[in-house]
Amino acid sequence: SKIPSSTSPRVASARLVGPTAEDVEDGDDTSTTQAELDAVVAKGALAVRDIPFRQVITSFAGIRAHEDGGDFILGEAEGAPGFFNAAGIESPGLSSAPAIGEHIAGLVAEKAGAKRKASFVEERRGIVRAASLPNEARAALIRENPLYGRIVCRCEQISEGEIVDAIRRPLGARSLDGVKRRVRAGMGRCQAGFCTPRVMEILSRELGVPMEEIRKNEPGSALLVGKLGEVRT
Repeated sequence: SKIPSSTSPRVASARLVGPTAEDVEDGDDTSTTQAELDAVVAKGALAVRDIPFRQVITSFAGIRAHEDGGDFILGEAEGAPGFFNAAGIESPGLSSAPAIGEHIAGLVAEKAGAKRKASFVEERRGIVRAASLPNEARAALIRENPLYGRIVCRCEQISEGEIVDAIRRPLGARSLDGVKRRVRAGMGRCQAGFCTPRVMEILSRELGVPMEEIRKNEPGSALLVGKLGEVRT
């Protein structure tokens, strides 16, 4: 099913208005239609009055798999030993994902004969959001690491320290969208119009790769092809 939404200015700290859910046959159809957006507007107005829809930044849709039986598919796939399904999880997945994760992890561990590590760390350390800290705590953080005092994304007030943390941590960001998903750099009003070059520079430095290899997301989405004067058309 297709999930259209709109991104708007903050309303009670929220960012998204929507979504609706429309069944489509084309697995690549991420378009939005006026009818779908009208439904988003109408439903959003039921919960919050005077949402400034005239200031919407962008409208978009995502695709998710739809299970014909109307229920989750969890567990080892029949006829494919060692392959575990976690599929058909639509809107209820928002609240059930932690339990699903524990359930599937238990099944995989049992299948693999894996045992819990004695040194296992239960809680993952979150990325510090410098702009949300009290002034004294933020000043102390900047004294400890000046990178937290260098604002890269002005719209979201995201510092270089947060971006570096997002890149260096386990399973760290490797693309512009990877940084965006972890710390929101590029999620603001300008939609990364101002901060993209600087985030690319940080990715290039931290990953040890040339700027031409920095991607928006998947392979083939590089933003640069070379330096001025070196590229022939």
